[in-house]
Amino acid sequence: MTTSKPIILTAIPVAFAEDGSLSIEGNTAILKKCAASGVDGAFVLGTTGEFPSLSDDERRTLTRLSLDMLANKRVVVHVGAPSLHQVERLIAQTREEGAKEIAVITPYFLPSTDAALLDFYTRVSAHSDGLGVFVYIFKDRTGITVSPELMAEIAKLPNIIGVKISGESLETVGKFRAVLPDDFLVFTGSDREIGRLTDVGAQGVISGIASVYPEPFVAMADAIASGNTAEREKLQGDINAVVDGLLGDIERLKAGLRRQGIAAGRARMAIGAPDAKADAELDALHAKYGTVC
Repeated sequence: MTTSKPIILTAIPVAFAEDGSLSIEGNTAILKKCAASGVDGAFVLGTTGEFPSLSDDERRTLTRLSLDMLANKRVVVHVGAPSLHQVERLIAQTREEGAKEIAVITPYFLPSTDAALLDFYTRVSAHSDGLGVFVYIFKDRTGITVSPELMAEIAKLPNIIGVKISGESLETVGKFRAVLPDDFLVFTGSDREIGRLTDVGAQGVISGIASVYPEPFVAMADAIASGNTAEREKLQGDINAVVDGLLGDIERLKAGLRRQGIAAGRARMAIGAPDAKADAELDALHAKYGTVC
């Protein structure tokens, strides 16, 4: 049911130039770092990638770049949007670029019923022949709740191969795991919990923090695979430190990347830059963990 070694997919931030346009140089550098990091792959154009701020053409450009730069890794391309009409268009262009796996967040902004969500994913499934589809659940960002029972119905659809669950406890992730088929992939967006994933039968983590500091996550996965309990306890301290320092905040992630010489730019969405106190914390984090990058 589970892999003995957790799968790590890095949630990739998107680099923007000073004028707000895409920075090909910056995005190439971010993806190059991911390619060399030892993680299993990447989740691109998701929440960490500020997908609501991207045009369809920008999403196509970044899909192409990601598939080229991460040719030897698993790449899950998020194609979520508020409407099925937009999602179908994005599925088509992502398929054209050669992606094999996609993710689709629940519709958002307006409320949705269980019947509407099941119909939405039924139609996503019908448009996804040749692709593996991850359902993306993030209630805190979308306002949409998906129960484990509804997820079990969605999981029966063709081409639906997994789910990413963000903003929920590992215990809640375990409730989804319990009603899903054994070969159905379950990922959490909770970076901190990589050491406990297998306790609830989840297969992996999709981590924005690993885009900046992948080393403790890769080492933790190795320690779990080797059964090295002492090393796991030590590494959990490192993971707690980088999670507490970056907080999954996109501006902090980019600040951490800039400290490593990567032209990540600033967030396109209105998030707010780190203040002086946070900058000092990021300097300390970089001094301890950034020099191994």
